[in-house]
Amino acid sequence: MYNKIRVLLADEPSLIGVGIRTTLSVEKNLIVVGEANSTQKIRKLYQNLQPDLIIMDLDLPQFKLPDSIAFLHKNCPKLKILGIMSNNKVNLSTLKRNGIAGCVLKSEEPQILVNASLTVAKGKTCFSKTFVEDYVQCNKGECNQAEKANLTQREQQILRMIAQGLDNACIANELSLGHQTIRNYISQIYAKLGLSSRTEAVLWAIKNEVLQNNHDVLARMQFKSRGCQELASK
Repeated sequence: MYNKIRVLLADEPSLIGVGIRTTLSVEKNLIVVGEANSTQKIRKLYQNLQPDLIIMDLDLPQFKLPDSIAFLHKNCPKLKILGIMSNNKVNLSTLKRNGIAGCVLKSEEPQILVNASLTVAKGKTCFSKTFVEDYVQCNKGECNQAEKANLTQREQQILRMIAQGLDNACIANELSLGHQTIRNYISQIYAKLGLSSRTEAVLWAIKNEVLQNNHDVLARMQFKSRGCQELASK
């Protein structure tokens, strides 16, 4: 098992590519093991090098969603992809639907790319603040869906606590309930809302204004390095 996170870059020779390599080189836990400019080459290098993470330039036409990503996921089932883009022309929902675990903007500070790389390589998701804020803005004003989904008062309470960033142990402690009871409630919430992860639960809560102050939730989700946020996996 490798001590360092092995990174494969999916881009083309350019100043942007040089900047990415330079940025990653200052982080001792990241090492670039290869570069590819097509999905076919990514597949070959992935099989030979077994990288932990692929950083993909989603602005390039050869990596256009969804076809190129679908090809890669079919041939590299354990693939973890961190996208980089010049702007947020693709929304968060589309990125997640295509199996992109994180995405940062090229205009952001280098440390944000480093933080996102470390996070996505560990199996979590990490999207720039811009993507989340746009997601919230586009879905504002919808009616309260919690009651329509037949969530009980207790389930709504637990959903709010999940959105506030509390883990199962903290929720159990706050409500004086057993850990298994909390897990059962969360499973019921997921089933009623058609969700499959904690990330989706947080985004659902923000979208449907379950909390009075969504900005507080966003603040908790952001990395201290400014701008990039981590959404813990289920």
